[in-house]
Amino acid sequence: MSEFYQSIAKHYDDIFPLSDVLRKFLFSFGITKEDHILDIGCATGEVVLYLAHHAHTVTGIDLDAGLIEIAHSKKKRRGTENARFLVGDMNALDSMFGPSEFRIIVCLGNTLVHLLSTDGINDFLRKVARVLDDGGLFIFQILNYKKILTRKTSELPLIDNDKITFERRYDHDMHKPLLAFKTSLTVKSTSETINNSINLYPLQQVELVKMPNRHLFRSIRFLEWFDGRIFSEEDDLLIGVLQK
Repeated sequence: MSEFYQSIAKHYDDIFPLSDVLRKFLFSFGITKEDHILDIGCATGEVVLYLAHHAHTVTGIDLDAGLIEIAHSKKKRRGTENARFLVGDMNALDSMFGPSEFRIIVCLGNTLVHLLSTDGINDFLRKVARVLDDGGLFIFQILNYKKILTRKTSELPLIDNDKITFERRYDHDMHKPLLAFKTSLTVKSTSETINNSINLYPLQQVELVKMPNRHLFRSIRFLEWFDGRIFSEEDDLLIGVLQK
């Protein structure tokens, strides 16, 4: 996974800027100056640095050292002392952090599907529950893979702005459990093109509900967008809010 992001790290914020609607969504969970928050797959740290203005501490982890380096440089420029960034594997949560360390854990940007099996995702939920405080929230966001698989979607919407063009497509092979996710990034200032490919597990809502470690959470809500609308199978995103 790290190699995939290394090549686009310095362009990441041009591809995926932090939106106002995501800011409002995160703030809606009643974050206070008493809260300790964890962002899994924090990339260049924009979510961490935003939440740091409202929480006691915010920690971001990402497997890619280049993304974390960018996050560190932002922290220094902005003087956000209660933000912390670590190079770390989402599979190692229980060795990196103590029990009940966080009230809120977020895992955005389709990060969860980099775990390549239901067993791996189920084990990850166990680790999340361990480092999450009682009554705490785990919030994740992925794409609606049931819709993608049913329709055999081959291309996602083009991301195009004054700095980059980012093409995203899937190669479907019904004999394999994984989807090949292929991207092509064109940097307009240099005309450089960066091509990448990575395998993802197309996790579906029904699989999450049936996972054995689902019982570690007292409730789960599924939303379709960051404005709080309830999820339906025709939606493009799948957002989960699990309470321990």
